[in-house]
Amino acid sequence: MGDMHNHFYIEKNYSDFFKKSEVLNSPRTEGIIKRENFLLLMSLGYSIGFKTKFENPRAQGNDTFVMNQLTDEELALVYAIAISDSKDPEIVNNDLKVADIAMEYANTGIIALKQLEENSQKGNRIKKFQAEIHDIIEDNG
Repeated sequence: MGDMHNHFYIEKNYSDFFKKSEVLNSPRTEGIIKRENFLLLMSLGYSIGFKTKFENPRAQGNDTFVMNQLTDEELALVYAIAISDSKDPEIVNNDLKVADIAMEYANTGIIALKQLEENSQKGNRIKKFQAEIHDIIEDNG
């Protein structure tokens, strides 16, 4: 199966939510591929400022994509977060550590998004959040 060190995963307990989330799979975000959703979750987790470790690292999780599938801009974002987190610019030479940091922030992001979806009133905060995500994507697309 190749080098698994450059694969990005979602915590197994949240892989179903990753596939069924209203925000990640809404008509407004239709066509956004998994890696972009992962980057959104990683960025959300980073903005919260907390990493969530895997309960069972690399065990049968949702294998979303591999690092070489990232665009240069996406890889720059992943590296920037890894450098900021580790305070070590040399971390970019260690794909395993970079991926671990990205995945732990994405785990936080998916937990936060899951709580938001569960706690929000249908059609209220979620629709506003979906619209904001869509607008950001259109502005940057």
